Amino acid sequence: MKTCTKCLVLKPLEEFHRSSRAKDGRQSWCKECANSAVRLSAKKNPEPGRESDRRYRQTDKYKATRKTRRDGPARELIREQKRESWQRNRESNLEKLRVRNADPDFQVAQRERRARWRAKDPRGVHRHSLKSTYGLTLEEWDAMLIRQLACCGICGRQSRDLHVDHCHATGEIRGLLCNSCNNGLGRFADDPERLIAAARYLMEHKRAA
Repeated sequence: MKTCTKCLVLKPLEEFHRSSRAKDGRQSWCKECANSAVRLSAKKNPEPGRESDRRYRQTDKYKATRKTRRDGPARELIREQKRESWQRNRESNLEKLRVRNADPDFQVAQRERRARWRAKDPRGVHRHSLKSTYGLTLEEWDAMLIRQLACCGICGRQSRDLHVDHCHATGEIRGLLCNSCNNGLGRFADDPERLIAAARYLMEHKRAA
Protein backbone atom coordinates (compact mmCIF):
# COMPACT_ATOMS: atom_id res chain seq x y z
CA MET A 1 0.00 0.00 0.00
CA LYS A 2 1.06 3.56 -0.65
CA THR A 3 -0.34 7.05 0.01
CA CYS A 4 -0.68 9.35 -2.98
CA THR A 5 1.07 12.66 -2.26
CA LYS A 6 -1.51 14.47 -4.40
CA CYS A 7 -4.89 13.21 -3.15
CA LEU A 8 -3.51 11.78 0.15
CA VAL A 9 -5.46 8.54 -0.30
CA LEU A 10 -3.96 5.17 0.66
CA LYS A 11 -4.04 2.91 -2.37
CA PRO A 12 -2.53 -0.42 -3.57
CA LEU A 13 0.81 -0.17 -5.37
CA GLU A 14 -0.89 -1.26 -8.59
CA GLU A 15 -2.70 2.09 -8.59
CA PHE A 16 0.62 3.89 -9.17
CA HIS A 17 2.60 4.07 -12.42
CA ARG A 18 6.03 2.44 -12.39
CA SER A 19 9.13 4.57 -11.80
CA SER A 20 12.74 3.35 -11.89
CA ARG A 21 13.87 6.34 -9.82
CA ALA A 22 11.58 5.65 -6.85
CA LYS A 23 12.69 3.35 -4.04
CA ASP A 24 9.52 1.28 -4.19
CA GLY A 25 9.44 1.38 -8.00
CA ARG A 26 6.28 3.47 -8.15
CA GLN A 27 5.51 7.14 -8.73
CA SER A 28 4.41 9.33 -5.83
CA TRP A 29 1.11 10.32 -7.49
CA CYS A 30 -1.54 7.67 -8.13
CA LYS A 31 -2.60 6.89 -11.69
CA GLU A 32 -5.81 8.89 -11.38
CA CYS A 33 -4.05 12.04 -10.20
CA ALA A 34 -1.19 11.65 -12.69
CA ASN A 35 -3.57 11.13 -15.62
CA SER A 36 -5.69 14.12 -14.56
CA ALA A 37 -2.57 16.31 -14.44
CA VAL A 38 -1.51 15.18 -17.91
CA ARG A 39 -4.99 15.90 -19.34
CA LEU A 40 -5.08 19.34 -17.72
CA SER A 41 -1.63 20.19 -19.05
CA ALA A 42 -2.57 19.04 -22.55
CA LYS A 43 -5.74 21.13 -22.43
CA LYS A 44 -3.85 24.28 -21.41
CA ASN A 45 -1.05 23.77 -23.95
CA PRO A 46 -2.16 21.28 -26.64
CA GLU A 47 0.42 22.03 -29.35
CA PRO A 48 3.35 19.96 -27.93
CA GLY A 49 1.06 16.94 -27.62
CA ARG A 50 -0.23 17.41 -31.16
CA GLU A 51 3.30 17.65 -32.53
CA SER A 52 4.29 14.52 -30.61
CA ASP A 53 1.26 12.69 -32.03
CA ARG A 54 2.15 13.82 -35.56
CA ARG A 55 5.68 12.46 -35.22
CA TYR A 56 4.46 9.18 -33.75
CA ARG A 57 1.97 8.68 -36.60
CA GLN A 58 4.87 8.70 -39.04
CA THR A 59 6.68 5.81 -37.33
CA ASP A 60 6.59 2.18 -38.47
CA LYS A 61 5.50 1.14 -34.98
CA TYR A 62 2.32 3.22 -35.23
CA LYS A 63 1.53 1.89 -38.72
CA ALA A 64 2.06 -1.72 -37.60
CA THR A 65 -0.14 -1.19 -34.54
CA ARG A 66 -2.88 0.38 -36.67
CA LYS A 67 -2.78 -2.53 -39.10
CA THR A 68 -3.00 -5.05 -36.25
CA ARG A 69 -5.95 -3.26 -34.67
CA ARG A 70 -7.68 -2.85 -38.03
CA ASP A 71 -7.16 -6.36 -39.43
CA GLY A 72 -6.19 -8.50 -36.42
CA PRO A 73 -8.32 -10.95 -34.42
CA ALA A 74 -9.31 -8.24 -31.91
CA ARG A 75 -10.84 -6.03 -34.63
CA GLU A 76 -14.49 -6.73 -33.80
CA LEU A 77 -13.85 -6.48 -30.05
CA ILE A 78 -12.22 -3.07 -30.49
CA ARG A 79 -15.06 -1.84 -32.71
CA GLU A 80 -17.64 -3.01 -30.16
CA GLN A 81 -15.78 -1.25 -27.34
CA LYS A 82 -15.74 1.95 -29.37
CA ARG A 83 -19.49 1.70 -30.04
CA GLU A 84 -20.22 1.14 -26.34
CA SER A 85 -18.00 4.07 -25.38
CA TRP A 86 -19.79 6.31 -27.88
CA GLN A 87 -23.23 5.32 -26.55
CA ARG A 88 -22.18 5.90 -22.94
CA ASN A 89 -21.18 9.47 -23.78
CA ARG A 90 -23.60 10.00 -26.65
CA GLU A 91 -25.03 13.39 -25.70
CA SER A 92 -21.66 14.98 -24.89
CA ASN A 93 -20.16 13.50 -28.07
CA LEU A 94 -22.98 14.92 -30.20
CA GLU A 95 -22.60 18.34 -28.58
CA LYS A 96 -18.84 18.31 -29.27
CA LEU A 97 -19.52 17.42 -32.91
CA ARG A 98 -22.09 20.21 -33.27
CA VAL A 99 -19.70 22.78 -31.83
CA ARG A 100 -16.79 21.56 -33.95
CA ASN A 101 -18.78 21.38 -37.21
CA ALA A 102 -20.13 24.91 -36.69
CA ASP A 103 -16.61 26.34 -36.39
CA PRO A 104 -15.74 28.16 -39.69
CA ASP A 105 -12.02 27.49 -39.21
CA PHE A 106 -12.71 23.77 -38.84
CA GLN A 107 -14.86 23.77 -42.00
CA VAL A 108 -12.08 25.39 -44.03
CA ALA A 109 -9.45 23.03 -42.63
CA GLN A 110 -11.70 20.03 -43.30
CA ARG A 111 -12.19 21.01 -46.95
CA GLU A 112 -8.44 21.45 -47.36
CA ARG A 113 -7.72 18.05 -45.79
CA ARG A 114 -10.25 16.33 -48.05
CA ALA A 115 -8.80 18.04 -51.13
CA ARG A 116 -5.28 16.93 -50.20
CA TRP A 117 -6.49 13.39 -49.51
CA ARG A 118 -8.30 13.12 -52.85
CA ALA A 119 -5.31 14.54 -54.72
CA LYS A 120 -2.97 12.08 -53.01
CA ASP A 121 -5.29 9.06 -53.29
CA PRO A 122 -8.19 9.59 -55.76
CA ARG A 123 -9.74 6.21 -54.86
CA GLY A 124 -9.21 6.59 -51.12
CA VAL A 125 -12.86 7.40 -50.35
CA HIS A 126 -14.04 4.39 -52.34
CA ARG A 127 -11.43 2.16 -50.67
CA HIS A 128 -12.49 3.25 -47.19
CA SER A 129 -16.19 2.82 -47.98
CA LEU A 130 -15.73 -0.69 -49.39
CA LYS A 131 -13.58 -1.80 -46.46
CA SER A 132 -15.71 -0.34 -43.68
CA THR A 133 -19.10 -1.34 -45.13
CA TYR A 134 -18.47 -4.66 -46.87
CA GLY A 135 -14.96 -5.74 -45.86
CA LEU A 136 -13.90 -5.61 -49.54
CA THR A 137 -10.60 -4.38 -50.93
CA LEU A 138 -10.25 -2.30 -54.09
CA GLU A 139 -8.57 -5.27 -55.76
CA GLU A 140 -11.59 -7.47 -55.03
CA TRP A 141 -13.91 -4.75 -56.33
CA ASP A 142 -11.91 -4.41 -59.54
CA ALA A 143 -11.98 -8.20 -60.03
CA MET A 144 -15.78 -8.23 -59.66
CA LEU A 145 -16.09 -5.32 -62.09
CA ILE A 146 -13.98 -7.11 -64.72
CA ARG A 147 -15.83 -10.39 -64.20
CA GLN A 148 -19.17 -8.65 -64.83
CA LEU A 149 -17.76 -6.51 -67.69
CA ALA A 150 -18.92 -3.41 -65.76
CA CYS A 151 -22.52 -4.59 -66.25
CA CYS A 152 -25.33 -4.98 -63.73
CA GLY A 153 -25.68 -8.55 -62.53
CA ILE A 154 -29.47 -8.50 -63.16
CA CYS A 155 -30.38 -6.24 -66.08
CA GLY A 156 -27.01 -6.59 -67.84
CA ARG A 157 -26.73 -2.89 -68.64
CA GLN A 158 -23.36 -1.16 -68.32
CA SER A 159 -23.22 1.46 -65.60
CA ARG A 160 -20.63 3.74 -64.05
CA ASP A 161 -22.52 3.62 -60.78
CA LEU A 162 -22.63 -0.04 -59.76
CA HIS A 163 -23.38 -0.96 -56.14
CA VAL A 164 -22.25 -3.89 -54.03
CA ASP A 165 -25.17 -6.27 -53.48
CA HIS A 166 -25.00 -8.41 -50.35
CA CYS A 167 -27.25 -10.66 -48.30
CA HIS A 168 -28.47 -8.71 -45.27
CA ALA A 169 -28.93 -11.92 -43.28
CA THR A 170 -25.47 -13.45 -43.82
CA GLY A 171 -23.43 -10.49 -45.11
CA GLU A 172 -22.35 -12.55 -48.15
CA ILE A 173 -21.36 -10.48 -51.19
CA ARG A 174 -23.44 -11.51 -54.21
CA GLY A 175 -22.29 -9.17 -56.97
CA LEU A 176 -22.58 -5.68 -58.45
CA LEU A 177 -25.94 -4.16 -59.40
CA CYS A 178 -27.09 -0.89 -60.91
CA ASN A 179 -28.97 1.49 -58.65
CA SER A 180 -32.42 0.52 -59.99
CA CYS A 181 -31.94 -3.24 -59.60
CA ASN A 182 -30.30 -2.86 -56.22
CA ASN A 183 -33.19 -0.74 -54.94
CA GLY A 184 -35.64 -3.18 -56.49
CA LEU A 185 -34.27 -6.09 -54.50
CA GLY A 186 -34.44 -3.99 -51.37
CA ARG A 187 -38.08 -3.06 -52.05
CA PHE A 188 -38.92 -6.75 -52.34
CA ALA A 189 -36.97 -7.52 -49.15
CA ASP A 190 -34.69 -9.96 -51.02
CA ASP A 191 -37.64 -12.39 -51.12
CA PRO A 192 -37.42 -14.71 -54.22
CA GLU A 193 -41.09 -15.71 -53.93
CA ARG A 194 -42.25 -12.09 -54.07
CA LEU A 195 -40.00 -11.45 -57.06
CA ILE A 196 -41.35 -14.55 -58.88
CA ALA A 197 -44.91 -13.47 -58.08
CA ALA A 198 -44.16 -9.99 -59.43
CA ALA A 199 -42.72 -11.47 -62.65
CA ARG A 200 -45.77 -13.71 -63.03
CA TYR A 201 -48.04 -10.71 -62.48
CA LEU A 202 -46.28 -8.69 -65.18
CA MET A 203 -46.36 -11.58 -67.65
CA GLU A 204 -50.10 -12.10 -67.15
CA HIS A 205 -50.88 -8.45 -67.72
CA LYS A 206 -48.54 -8.31 -70.69
CA ARG A 207 -50.43 -11.17 -72.37
CA ALA A 208 -53.74 -9.51 -71.57
CA ALA A 209 -52.61 -6.33 -73.27
